[in-house]
Amino acid sequence: MVSLKKLGWENYRNQVIEGSLSDDIGRVRRVDRGEVDVLTSDGEIRALSDSQRAKSITAPVTGDWVKVLKDPEQGYVVESVLPRYSQIVRRDPAEIERPQILATNVDAVAIVLSADRPINLARIERLLVVAATGDAKAVLILSKSDYGTPAEWRDLDHEFPQVQKIKTSSFSDEGKSDLEALLTPNQTLVLLGESGVGKSTLVNYLAGQEMQETKEVRLKDRKGRHTTTAREMILIPTGGIIIDTPGIRGVGLWNAEKGIDRVFHSIFEASQKCHFNDCTHKAEPHCAVQKGVSEGHIYHEKLERYQRLVEEASEQTEIRNRQNRKLR
Repeated sequence: MVSLKKLGWENYRNQVIEGSLSDDIGRVRRVDRGEVDVLTSDGEIRALSDSQRAKSITAPVTGDWVKVLKDPEQGYVVESVLPRYSQIVRRDPAEIERPQILATNVDAVAIVLSADRPINLARIERLLVVAATGDAKAVLILSKSDYGTPAEWRDLDHEFPQVQKIKTSSFSDEGKSDLEALLTPNQTLVLLGESGVGKSTLVNYLAGQEMQETKEVRLKDRKGRHTTTAREMILIPTGGIIIDTPGIRGVGLWNAEKGIDRVFHSIFEASQKCHFNDCTHKAEPHCAVQKGVSEGHIYHEKLERYQRLVEEASEQTEIRNRQNRKLR
């Protein structure tokens, strides 16, 4: 059995006014097809969660607080999903226009990179946008630092001066104190990154035991083998909660306009001084962003990446608007 306070209830209650604790409340640890594992004050239970048998309209996600009832015929059933104070969302990679919620009630997103493979700046920016869109603090973590520190890692201080960066090694204990500082009681941290970057190893390292299965990456391309197969919530003995996730390949954005502006803050700030409100920062006269590029305050490559994300977000909005018009 576990106290619900250790699952982050106090933090949840402070952010969701209508939250009140009762015996039928628990937090979703893992989601499988049609069923979920829920941590409650009486221990972990398995509950039905599919739309045909469960009572809840909203599908539960790892990290959710839920109300569970015991049906005399079906056993435990998710009755309702309590309001979420944050959710980490990407565009569903299997659908053209549908969101996929990766985790809920999250306070921080750890974007895990690995010292044994190249660092992709554009991918980091996308994951930072995902975190910012979900109103969660973002942290960059470099795993396997015993391989050495990539030159690109040093460049991230200039690219993202506002984002905390932690180098870690499970062999030398580098960065362990910084990682533990992220995991304060009541706080939930979700790990995002490609397969094989060492997310599960980080979980085991912080938990002090083998909580998640790990495997060696393929030597020929440094790719992992999807050791983690489902998003899973894990309690860390020293305090805090981690949600481990399977490796992410595609990072499609969803309703990310505000998140883009937050991550590309310098470009957004400059754009407020453009002559035209709908300036695309390409060929319009009196463009403050292009002026920033010519003066060296804004990198041209960064502006191009920003424009690609803005165009992607605009296309999504237009597609949804067309779909909504067809439904009327």
